[in-house]
Formats: sequence, structure tokens, C-alpha cells
Amino acid sequence: ANVRDSDGTIVIYSDQLRGGTEYTVECCKQLQRPHRLIDASKSSAEAGAKLISDFIRAHKIQVLNVAGPRQSEWAKGYDYAHNALEIFLTHRSHRPVGG
Repeated sequence: ANVRDSDGTIVIYSDQLRGGTEYTVECCKQLQRPHRLIDASKSSAEAGAKLISDFIRAHKIQVLNVAGPRQSEWAKGYDYAHNALEIFLTHRSHRPVGG
């Protein structure tokens, strides 16, 4: 439902897609929804924030779905996602109107 009800999905994971996170990517493909994979093992939170910004701009996303493994499967994932989104939102809030 989250994939279907959003304009696009960011999938944050570490090293390899598994379980429900992999299923989310399959849903994006089946529903032909824009999605962007962010491998936290290869991207800093700052780089992740830039990927999020570029994805939203490229696909004109209004409603963003953020997906990733459960905290029980990847304890550091929440912190990474939180930091990347916080950086993205902070930079976005400082942009001029219409920019």
C-alpha cells in the first residue's frame, strides 16, 4: 500500500536487499513506481541526503515512501535514515521559494 499510495520510494539498506525490503523493491517494479536504492554501506548520510534530493527533484515527488529493514534486522538503519532525512530536510528548508 505504501508503494502504491506514494509518488516514489526511497529504499535505504546496507549491503544486500533482503526480506521485506527486497519485496518493496519488487512492488515498485511491478507497479512501475519510481524508486531509488540507497546502500548505506557505500554512502554517507550526507550523500544519502543528496540522493534523496535528486530523486525527489527528478521525479517531482510530492508523497515520498521511505523503506528499509526493520530495526531488529539492522539496528543502525534507523540512525542512518534519520540522519539522511534530517540533512535533506534541513537543506530543503533553507532553499528559496520556488528553488
